[in-house]
Amino acid sequence: MNSERVTAATPRGLRAGPDLTGLRLAHRAILADADRLAGLLADLAAGARPVSPERAAAIAAYLRRHHRAVRAHHRGEAEILWPLVLDAAADPAGAIADIVRFVDDHRALEALQAACDAAADGFAADPAHGAPELAALLMRRRDLLADHIRAEEEHLLPVITAQIPAAAYAAAEAALGRAGGAGDADWVRGWLLSHATAEEMRRLLRGGAAAVGAAVEPLVQGYRAEAERVFAG
Repeated sequence: MNSERVTAATPRGLRAGPDLTGLRLAHRAILADADRLAGLLADLAAGARPVSPERAAAIAAYLRRHHRAVRAHHRGEAEILWPLVLDAAADPAGAIADIVRFVDDHRALEALQAACDAAADGFAADPAHGAPELAALLMRRRDLLADHIRAEEEHLLPVITAQIPAAAYAAAEAALGRAGGAGDADWVRGWLLSHATAEEMRRLLRGGAAAVGAAVEPLVQGYRAEAERVFAG
């Protein structure tokens, strides 16, 4: 990019801020699935919808995949993103206090997710008897995730926007992508992009429409086919 284009895009005296599209999208996808998984299991626990053993197994497998994606996201925050925030914060004491709270949240969420994984095994083996326990755990997990992400976006994202140069954040985001669960990389990409708007997809993939469609459509369609089996039955 030449200097004339940079000047046209960014007024003189102002720096280009980090692009938080990917982080906000990850938060939105995590919350959307936390909510619909909790709602699905609440319906099943109430007997509102019958569930076959095959579908129960598919729900349990989807839940484990979702948990792996959340764990990878949290690991990336703790190992890559939060140190960057601490280095950049104008109020280090405040940032440390926030991050201590977020570390505690991650520990509580991991304990809940481990309990959910165990309950998912029971649900897959006996859906009628396993649904109430799993539903209660998923509701607790949904509420804690919602509080945690809301606090992150309120306290940490403004620090990133105001204090971290765009290039430094872009490098951290690339490292986050490399640190994600390699075994589920295609699933995670399809899952995230299924929640993206057309503009978000363009910004994330930075390619022409044809190239973007060819690269992304099979992943998104594959993810949506699995989600349809899980959530629509």
